[in-house]
Amino acid sequence: MRLVLVEWVDSFGCSSEWVKLEGNLDHQPIVCRSVGWLYYDGEDCKVIIPHLADVPGDLQQGCGDMTIPTPSIRRLCDLKEAADDDAS
Repeated sequence: MRLVLVEWVDSFGCSSEWVKLEGNLDHQPIVCRSVGWLYYDGEDCKVIIPHLADVPGDLQQGCGDMTIPTPSIRRLCDLKEAADDDAS
């Protein structure tokens, strides 16, 4: 799987009570960034998984998977994993 940085636009809001509309609603999109291994790369959505585990005698496991609708993605960049001797 490819290690990627995904920049995407998220929804926000859902006020919990009635509010006057004039001057009380923020209408700027929120830009988010997420990093993980690209598990699914479809036209409809992308799935990234930030945490992977190789369990001895078992299949590879993942945790924290996130599905992002493709139309929400502004940018997707491949990241380079550091070599073992570069990590400190």
